Amino acid sequence: MTSRLRPGALDKKRAALVVLVPAALLLGLTTRAWAVGESKDVLSQAVTEVTGGTAAPGVVGLTAVCVVALLGLMTGGRVIRAVAAAVIVLASLGALAMTVLVALRPVDTVADAVARELARTTAPAATGSSTAGVWLAVVAAVLLAVGSVLAAVSSRTWAGLSGRYERGDKPESGPRGEVRTTWDELSEGRDPTLRDAPDET
Repeated sequence: MTSRLRPGALDKKRAALVVLVPAALLLGLTTRAWAVGESKDVLSQAVTEVTGGTAAPGVVGLTAVCVVALLGLMTGGRVIRAVAAAVIVLASLGALAMTVLVALRPVDTVADAVARELARTTAPAATGSSTAGVWLAVVAAVLLAVGSVLAAVSSRTWAGLSGRYERGDKPESGPRGEVRTTWDELSEGRDPTLRDAPDET
């Protein structure tokens, strides 16, 4: 029996779209400049552009975590879905926080990038401004967070790949009491779906 979606809940296909589309957009934007400015250090006075991946490397990792957690939501059992739901929400909120922080602190972003370039432990004085790229990234991060929350809430109504066994159906026993699984039947060239089909008279 297929689980019915509650009003406002998303099915798996729509949930995948509202997570994967902003995730892909956010990852793409990390290759663009998020801050631009100049250092007042005598050793580095050229214009510095700081990409999102350099300014906030954690955004890439957290976005990837969201994608992996989405897979857990779509394919796992109840326990895995509960864990994946918490992970995807926390990871998306973390990515959003990091992105907003870069957007609001462009001077610090440029100064830190120059300090890393000069291998210095202290950041030099610098000027900086946020680019359109970082604000687009903020929008993508907001959409990712919203989509992750919707997917996490909607996943309570989904059936995982192991849903058949969650309903109490047990795999058949083979010779000598061996437990047979669907994979065993497939490997022997038999279609396990025919076993559950109604008998034709």
